[in-house]
This record gives sequence, structure tokens and C-alpha cells, in this order.
Amino acid sequence: MPTRKIRACPVKVTGTAPDGQQFESTIEEDFFVLLRFNRSVASFEAQPVKVEWLDAKGKIHTYTPDVLVHYHQDMDESVSKPPLLCEIKPDHPEDAPQPVKRKHPYKENAAENALKWAAAKRYATAQGWEFSVFREKDVRTPYLKNVRFLLRALEKVKDSHFQPELLEKLDENGSLTLDEWAGTLASTLEARAKVLPACYRLIALQRVEVDLEQPLTLQSMVRAMSHA
Repeated sequence: MPTRKIRACPVKVTGTAPDGQQFESTIEEDFFVLLRFNRSVASFEAQPVKVEWLDAKGKIHTYTPDVLVHYHQDMDESVSKPPLLCEIKPDHPEDAPQPVKRKHPYKENAAENALKWAAAKRYATAQGWEFSVFREKDVRTPYLKNVRFLLRALEKVKDSHFQPELLEKLDENGSLTLDEWAGTLASTLEARAKVLPACYRLIALQRVEVDLEQPLTLQSMVRAMSHA
């Protein structure tokens, strides 16, 4: 449950993600997409806590970090991984990969943020959590574009009878392009249209190895886990 109500704003994009989590910007929405796809993530909560911090004059303020991430503790890659309290921010203008035209240019009070984030880090440490700030450049990568596409296969596409056969074919060959992989069970365009969703679902389920840091195309190499 968010600790403060998220209201519509003419500057910020606000809304609700499919899992019911509210977001205040498109960057937050994109970050939530990454969390939904990450199999190490057990759950996450938007606007989870309020943190008190002191300004330079000693006045008390409150600050609400964007999201708290909880991890599965029964998976090798997340053993004993503590919850992560996160802040998601636009890039510094000078750090942006390319100039971004904004109707309302982003302005950041670095000194104020340093105080808020130091307080958030202390709060997180006291809870046994960690705290981290993610910038737009950390979120909006080729990986995000792939994840947005694959999330549909993960959440909307059902398992099919093609999947065991596809895994068997890939295991026999070790590695194939996505196009070649689908072609092991489909020789016509009509058949391929039925097989490809099963390929994408297996990729989304991480049953096969694909470099998702690169754009996902029919020429992407797909490898069997046993050959990865």
C-alpha cells in the first residue's frame, strides 16, 4: 500500500501497472516492467515508506522512495539477497546519451537529494535492506525493449505442446538462430506463426539462453541451457 496518494499531474505521467502498483512517471513504469520480468523478484511495493531527513538548517522533512523490492530466497542467484529500497530518477542532463526535449525540463537539487538519499540509506540499513538510486540510462536500454515484448509471452501466452519439442530440437543442435529454431517445427509461414509464440514463451521463461542485451530478432542466437 503506497504511503501517500499518487495524484494526476500535468507534468508527470501517473498510472497503475497491470499488477496494481501505482507509478508517477514513465521511468517508474519501465522500472516496474523490469521487476515483473526478473525471476529473482518475489514482489515489489510502490511508495513503501516515509523517511525523515534534515535539511541544511536542521528542519525535518519527509521523503518517500519509489519502490521496495523483495527477492526470492530459494534461488541460487538471490540467496540471502536483502530487500532493495529504490529511487528512480531521470538522467542528469549532461549524462543523457542524447539530448531529450522535455516540455518541463528536469531540474535536480543535488544537495537536497544527497541528504534525502543518505537518510534513506540509513533507514534501509536499519531495516536490514539496501538502498540504491537508478537513473533513466540504467532502465531504458535495449534489454528493456526486449523485456516489454517478452513480458506479453510470459503473462499472456499459455504453454503449448510445441515447447517440449522445441527444447529437444535445440538440445540436439546446441544453438540456432531464432528463425532456424522455429523452422525445426514449421516449414510454412502459417505453421511458423503458431510456433514462434512458443519460442518466445520459452525465452521469456528463461528455459533457453539468449543475449537480451542485444535487440531480439529472428537472427538472434538461441542456445540450449545444457550448451550455454
